[in-house]
Amino acid sequence: MKGAVYLISIDELALWKDVDCIIAMKEFSRRGTLDWDSGCALAIAAKEKGLSVSFEWDALMEEPRFRDLTLKLKNFPAVFDAIRVRDAGAAWWARENLTCDIHLLLEAGHHNQMAIESWKQRLGTRLTRIALSPELPLPVIRQWRQQLGLPLEVMALGPLLLFHSPRPLLSSLASAPEGNEWKATGASEESPHKGFPLQENAHGTLMFHPKDLGLLERWSDMQTAGIDFARIDHRLQTSVATLVANFISRPGDETREALKQAWNTDWMRGYWDVNKSDVLFNKLKNQHLGHDERICGEVLEGKRESWLAIRVRGPGLTRGADLRVINPKGEERSLKLSWLKDDAFNSVESLSEGQVGFIPWSSGAPSRSKLHLT
Repeated sequence: MKGAVYLISIDELALWKDVDCIIAMKEFSRRGTLDWDSGCALAIAAKEKGLSVSFEWDALMEEPRFRDLTLKLKNFPAVFDAIRVRDAGAAWWARENLTCDIHLLLEAGHHNQMAIESWKQRLGTRLTRIALSPELPLPVIRQWRQQLGLPLEVMALGPLLLFHSPRPLLSSLASAPEGNEWKATGASEESPHKGFPLQENAHGTLMFHPKDLGLLERWSDMQTAGIDFARIDHRLQTSVATLVANFISRPGDETREALKQAWNTDWMRGYWDVNKSDVLFNKLKNQHLGHDERICGEVLEGKRESWLAIRVRGPGLTRGADLRVINPKGEERSLKLSWLKDDAFNSVESLSEGQVGFIPWSSGAPSRSKLHLT
């Protein structure tokens, strides 16, 4: 199994040995950092060192942008061994207009073998690698490797993309970007989960899981399963390139732990051992979040040992009322309204429907918990 890494700067080039290198340019890649000239120069330097270099084109493309990008690629640099494409139009354009290998990025879908077989038929021998979805469990990947007869790539370490929209969803909320990008963190309205990194650039808005996907502990399992390329994306990290190179050249507990300690985001295994996607449907249909005529309020936020901020629903609330607090997991707690305050934190005797106010704090009552009159 071979490592695949993103080339970021000429300073890091000396670290990489016997790895596949990926060049991600701003115009063509959703998270690219290189301009055209510096990307081509870096690719030439990598080729001179004897490394395999691929060009990443994974941006979502509406028609005007697609036409502009294909015009620029008419003189595709021969230094690149392959082009990495995600969009179906980009894949077909590469087949018809370029002569290099095609690496198909199927990380956003293609959870059945027939879908991948259809790409094999269309792209033929030009298709030399497939990057699989991180939601596929190991047994499926092992089976597909035997039956597809194509080199497979998986992300072994890096940010786990949850959502991508071509729309600018952050710039309207912020006055100035950080560099050329807007950045923020998001929280779920249906669960206590929060800390989702958000990023907006010229390609739209991206949302990532709070933890990075980290499968380095299963390196030997990946090799046994027949995975050909394990990708490590360290572009959002600082000063870890040497540790990444050390692990790829000497995979083991010591080099892995050194890298994990220096990585500024916690790791998770994702769906590697089992696909738990079906569990999410129960959460999406969570009856504890649905409408109930007995509901008299909803928790907006809380301050430990102090208060719960609520929005009143239904008949309203009065001081002294007895409530049941039901959180999104269905756990219940009893609560007596020994005091009641309005949105200015003034004591009141009652709150009517639609008002925002404060009640005594209760443990296990995150946002979206429901208040029921007893």
